[in-house]
Amino acid sequence: MRNQLNVLFILSLTFFVFTCSEDDDETTSTPPRDRTEQQASDMDTLQNYFETHYYNSGALNALSTYPTLNDIVITKLEEDETLPPNTTLLSDAVEAKTTIYKDVNYTYYILSIEEGLGDHPHFTDQVRVNYEGNTMDDEVFDSSINPIDLELIAVVPGWNRVIPQFKTSNAFSNNSDGTVTFENYGIGVMFLPSGLAYFSNSTTGISPYSCLVFKFELYQYQVMDHDNDFIPSYMEDEDNNMDVFDDNTDGDRFYNFDDNDDDGDGYKTFREVLYTEYTDSSRSGLEAQLQALTPLNSNQFFTTIEAKDDGTFSAKLITLEDTNGNGIPNYLDSTDAATIN
Repeated sequence: MRNQLNVLFILSLTFFVFTCSEDDDETTSTPPRDRTEQQASDMDTLQNYFETHYYNSGALNALSTYPTLNDIVITKLEEDETLPPNTTLLSDAVEAKTTIYKDVNYTYYILSIEEGLGDHPHFTDQVRVNYEGNTMDDEVFDSSINPIDLELIAVVPGWNRVIPQFKTSNAFSNNSDGTVTFENYGIGVMFLPSGLAYFSNSTTGISPYSCLVFKFELYQYQVMDHDNDFIPSYMEDEDNNMDVFDDNTDGDRFYNFDDNDDDGDGYKTFREVLYTEYTDSSRSGLEAQLQALTPLNSNQFFTTIEAKDDGTFSAKLITLEDTNGNGIPNYLDSTDAATIN
């Protein structure tokens, strides 16, 4: 099971499954435990791991080339063994982070090797990464062979907490053999409690309530607009809790990020915003146009620059109107007159 990380995107389930390229692995679930109690147990597991494992910090610092996943070596410190020179115990290196998920306070950990020099993706974006997943007994249960695209909205919640804290590559070059070389990308390791991973679910190589370790390289990202309504999916998290599966303004069967009429007033969302499209024959030329329009008002933003079939580039300036001035933009206010753009 080393070929790819395949995500299962089901609105009621936000965990990912790992599959081989030919035969699907069976994913099973056991009766869930209390999340708060399991988190306390997971903290003990992770702390024990940090106190008994070290990484090759000296070798990484001495590299003359940019680090890769293979350069990061985490090793168990055997009983009565002295910490080798030029290494660092994980307990002295990892950074604790906190988040709320399923109304439970979770702590997870990051080992940052390089932040990257590009841009931060959002928690709902699609990212291009290399990764390797390990269990607490240091067994690799999956890894990518080549860079793979993943939607952070469809992976375990630990990923969409960690990855946006790193930056993408700021440059890349196409090689003669068809591969791509990325420069100055984000690279690190995340250590997740089971509640931010599979929790009570299991799949091949991963038992229920497993804490997991992921090494990753972050190359690129794409801002996602899942319902094509001109509102990026990350902006449809109305309560800002990093969960777009609990935002449903009109109470229908579609969450806002997947609803092209968010307020249910009969007008499509894209018709209730103002937009102006800008084009140019080159990306740099379009970027210059957009830069000349900044700073924007608080109710304005640009969509992602897109390459069109005719070789030109385009982006839209979106303005969120609030016609009746009640503080709710038209596209979320069923009582407000629609902006029929």
